[in-house]
Amino acid sequence: MKKIVLLPALLVISSFASVQISDAKWVNDYEVLVALNGGTTSSDLKGLDLNKNGIRDDVEYYVMHKYGDKPFEKEIFLDAAKTLQKIISLPPKAPQEERVALDNKLINLYTCRDYMLYKLDVPNITKKLREKMIFKSKVLNTNLRLRTYIEHKEKLPLVEEDIDKMDVDEARIDCEKRYQQSLNHDIASSK
Repeated sequence: MKKIVLLPALLVISSFASVQISDAKWVNDYEVLVALNGGTTSSDLKGLDLNKNGIRDDVEYYVMHKYGDKPFEKEIFLDAAKTLQKIISLPPKAPQEERVALDNKLINLYTCRDYMLYKLDVPNITKKLREKMIFKSKVLNTNLRLRTYIEHKEKLPLVEEDIDKMDVDEARIDCEKRYQQSLNHDIASSK
């Protein structure tokens, strides 16, 4: 299956006509949130990861406490944290294909979560959508981390690929499967 840059955006647009969220739109808000969250002045991009799972301990703690009783969102945000950590840890001359693949993965994670929120008709949807921005401010919680992420976004190609209905349907089905698997896993682990 080809990697598609706009698949997540079209998934949301095709499903919910007027809804579209762009990472670039939030840059100024990120800067404010980083300033508010920036209790750390560390110049280290990687941060502390004692269990070596690829997720900084402070971010893992936040996700586990915020979404501990929501298995799908917990899984999505832990995966997103790991992906964001990989993005900001990329060497400056990392291959563009690697940057695009990681960025696509991150966008697909966020879009899948947003799609399921709408599909399940979750109350307070606007608040739930804002949680994504707050989560990013926790991961990108220093000026260096934020600047590195913005530089990554600036290195991405501006090429938009055509997306057909089959690609959108496939992404929707994959998302729904992931949601169901997280529920099944949560039920199995609670027995």
